[in-house]
Amino acid sequence: MFRLIGVELCFSLILFSWCLFMCMLMGYMVVNNICILFSWDLINCSGSSTEFDLVADWMSCSFSGLVCFISGCVMVFTKSYMKGDENLTRFSLIVILFVLSMNFLIFIPNMISLLLGWDGLGLVSFCLVIYYQNSKSLAAGMLTVLMNRVGDCFILAAISMVIVMGHWNMLCMWECYGFAYVNLFMMIAGMTKSAQIPFSSWLPAAMAAPTPVSALVHSSTLVTAGVYLFIRFFSYLSECYWFSSFMLYISIMTTIMSGVCALYEYDMKKIIALSTLSQLGVMMMSLSLGMPLLALFHLYTHAMFKALLFMCGGNIIHCYSGKQDMRQINNVCKLMPVTSVFLNVSNMALCGLPFLAGFYSKDLIIESLIMGNMNLFMLLFGLLGVCLTVLYSMRFSFYIIWGGENSEVYSNMSDNDSKMIFPMSMLVMGALFGGFIFQSLFCLFEVNYFMPLGVKLIVPILIVGSLIFSFGFWDKGFSSPSVGLLNYINSSMWFLSTFITYPSVSGFKAVSNHSLKVIDMGWFEIMGGQGIFSANKAMFMILEHWMMLMFNCYMMIIVIFVFVL
Repeated sequence: MFRLIGVELCFSLILFSWCLFMCMLMGYMVVNNICILFSWDLINCSGSSTEFDLVADWMSCSFSGLVCFISGCVMVFTKSYMKGDENLTRFSLIVILFVLSMNFLIFIPNMISLLLGWDGLGLVSFCLVIYYQNSKSLAAGMLTVLMNRVGDCFILAAISMVIVMGHWNMLCMWECYGFAYVNLFMMIAGMTKSAQIPFSSWLPAAMAAPTPVSALVHSSTLVTAGVYLFIRFFSYLSECYWFSSFMLYISIMTTIMSGVCALYEYDMKKIIALSTLSQLGVMMMSLSLGMPLLALFHLYTHAMFKALLFMCGGNIIHCYSGKQDMRQINNVCKLMPVTSVFLNVSNMALCGLPFLAGFYSKDLIIESLIMGNMNLFMLLFGLLGVCLTVLYSMRFSFYIIWGGENSEVYSNMSDNDSKMIFPMSMLVMGALFGGFIFQSLFCLFEVNYFMPLGVKLIVPILIVGSLIFSFGFWDKGFSSPSVGLLNYINSSMWFLSTFITYPSVSGFKAVSNHSLKVIDMGWFEIMGGQGIFSANKAMFMILEHWMMLMFNCYMMIIVIFVFVL
């Protein structure tokens, strides 16, 4: 069977089957209002029980179904995008391992067992980022894995402090000794995995991976792991009084930074990555406003149109022989009309145009921001993030779709590849109707705000106004709004790699090297294997010396005795 239809299509069928099973199980749980918790007691020592827990509720089943649906589409897309690759089977197996790690994270509520999926995502993502074996991919992979390991260290520290509770189940935790530190450590772990500022620099660097991986990573797997951890852990995190204000500042700063940097970027995949970073900020903003289910709603809708956006970008890159610079890609609307339509739909859903998938969740989050208890500056910055999303999305469309004539001719440029069009066609239905379907299925996603008509229309007016402004701003010349120092600062992501990532990683590396030399290669060797070997060697040499001396004395006595006789 594998030889007849290919490994990728077999994996996609398995993933689609699991998605269907999860949807049926989710429907059964929603109708009967039940939740299944499986617990296996591994170790019970000194009043602390280490368990392997699995939870199946409507949230985990729906998220797992969504992840497997997008992964199945990505596997079909991979069949054509990576056609001719010698290591395609190995690549498909690594992607399946990546999806399996994400499912472990989804279904495991225990902090210790959670590391099986948490660390699995970090390590497998490193293997995927360095798939193209060159120095650039290696540098991006090292930046990704080391930045994620910083968060892993903090979650390990939180696990060590939660031992006073006697359990590590995130579903039933209470305020305990070191409560503030546990919250802080868990927040930093989630911020690193979801690339919140100042840990944002690894996200655009991870674009060194193949485009199918980017579609999977940036839609529903790696970058959403931190948001999902916050949603599961929210009842405990929200008990800390500074959680809401701290996460609100961080999320709005992330949204503004990613939006501004996207206006100065020319790499197609990096612009889509920065748009992911912007939407992660919106999800964190919803969490800071005390609405975890609204963040989950936006996570679902965002996964649909972001996977579609990456696939459209990947199809364009594939047809243009690997070119990613927007200045070298023009007039796609005439050469690839189907991909252009799908790209426009995903861009409009990203902007939050009315009645597309992004509108249902994003509009509710911005309305909750307007109705929230905060100062005017935070409100204005949050609304500015909406305008920036429209600006960089329209700049992307102007460069790629409606640009001038291209002087180069590509013979393989077409929309006839069914293995690329089929998964994009499935995802475009989610980008068009996903928000309405999710809001209809889950009454928990339905939030009503009663406000004056003028306030209610703020978000649509901002979107339409930014759309009109972008038509006048990007129509002539397609150049960035500024050049020089400002362009250099924003194209470098505010020097986060230089000032935050590299110093923090080098600090951890220096401490690790010092501990390696002092402890592992020092005292452990002196007191351990090498020390015992040296002591035994010295003792045996002394014994050998005395044995030879006694033997010589004995032989001399025998010789003298024989001579006397």
